[in-house]
Amino acid sequence: MRTSSPVFQLGLASAAAFSLATSTVNASQHGSSSADALNAEGMSLLIPAYISAEGDAVFYNEALYHRDYSAIQHALASAGRVMRSSEMGHEAYQPDLSDDPMRVQGEQWLQVMQAANRFLSPEGFAGTKVASEGQWQPGRDIRLNELAQAAFSYHMHHSGGRWGSDALYQQITYSPTAYLAGIPRYLNKTHYRDGAFHNRDGEVTQATMAYGLDVLHSLSYAWVRWHKPGGSDDMGQLTEERMAGAHGISKDGLVVKARALADTLNDAWNSDMSSYNFGKGSQFSLDEFGSLVRGHKGLYEILYVFGNDQDKQTAEQLFNRNADMLLAVLNSETVLQPWGMVSEFRFTENGVKAASDRVETESQWRFVNHLTGGFGPLRERDGTSSFLKTRPELPEAVGRVNDQLFQAALEYQHAEDLMVRQLDFNTGEVTDQRKQLASIAWYVTAAGNGYRSGDRFDRPGSWEGNAELEQRSRALYDSLLTNNNWLLQQL
Repeated sequence: MRTSSPVFQLGLASAAAFSLATSTVNASQHGSSSADALNAEGMSLLIPAYISAEGDAVFYNEALYHRDYSAIQHALASAGRVMRSSEMGHEAYQPDLSDDPMRVQGEQWLQVMQAANRFLSPEGFAGTKVASEGQWQPGRDIRLNELAQAAFSYHMHHSGGRWGSDALYQQITYSPTAYLAGIPRYLNKTHYRDGAFHNRDGEVTQATMAYGLDVLHSLSYAWVRWHKPGGSDDMGQLTEERMAGAHGISKDGLVVKARALADTLNDAWNSDMSSYNFGKGSQFSLDEFGSLVRGHKGLYEILYVFGNDQDKQTAEQLFNRNADMLLAVLNSETVLQPWGMVSEFRFTENGVKAASDRVETESQWRFVNHLTGGFGPLRERDGTSSFLKTRPELPEAVGRVNDQLFQAALEYQHAEDLMVRQLDFNTGEVTDQRKQLASIAWYVTAAGNGYRSGDRFDRPGSWEGNAELEQRSRALYDSLLTNNNWLLQQL
């Protein structure tokens, strides 16, 4: 076991400041209309919303958005993880990737994480940073969907062992801990009451429940990892008291909260449509639905791992409802086209129906990552539930749809070798090919985490004797690296 620095150390080794070349852009694009405003102090890394066709960095409303920093973090983590010698760094593909390029991914991730941490203050999380009096100051509060995106940072936090340098391992593992612990603390302080997650004005909707559960799942993962066999190698180094102190809730308190949330979900369940209805029908954006699926995983694992016999029965019920919802979407003939997945759909008594005419790549790739990344519904380990063996059709459906979406990425969703922002769902025509950093970053994240979830793509060790598998997998690797390297160029 590696020795560790204090677990709640927040500091990072000093890093060189990075900046994007910025220029004045047309105010009608909702970008920056004042280059001087972007020269404020307090942020070493400025991440824009997108890069214009002319190569200018465009900042919406002269602000920095936490969601963009999160997206870049996850992309750097996911691509870096698969640069190891058994995957993209394999001798049959690009063996040099497992050396300096993989190290650079880790170092760049640390710098983006350090910048993202600046959105956290003693008062809470800011969703934006705005320039005021020559300084970057907190703007509006972070929204629940943005907080859910940030919560996935634990993925890299628990990947430090893939980076050979002990110093890099230490920084990746321990520097994000205060940031990560602050995310569910903010959730529980600001958005939770009486067994439900609500928005700032107190309203409970399917969106607030979906995103709230998505954030909670990172807290679930921390406690489950602390408890599971072998946990003493990482989270289990902490006493139960220190875990509770760091995350603002005890293990027993987490079970109580999970029971209350399960009751709220039970009251909203509509068995005729195999979906939830919180008073405004059963129409979901793909982004909301992905968070709901991931959030269920966190909730039922809390009840299964730490609860009593009744809790375990509730956990199994939650799993099966999650499986039913997900299979209804994945098996629907109306939500998936050869060029992508629709951005909204509704549950009906006659199945799931498309409710949009758009493919939004950012939410599509976030959805794929919800299914295959981190502590997702297809990830079961020793000490956690083993419900998947009762529903073998679920991973089969996930793999089939993911294969189709990765093929769609290669054939329809790129312009100038980069992921586009939006397509027409009915025709496959690219309707917005702006180089949006979040869309590109979530594609890289999903490709790194999910490319092996089906059977059309695999790592190089499986290519021998299968020329078609090799060709497809190489093409996806090439695309992943092209999009990842473009992101690196922006840093």
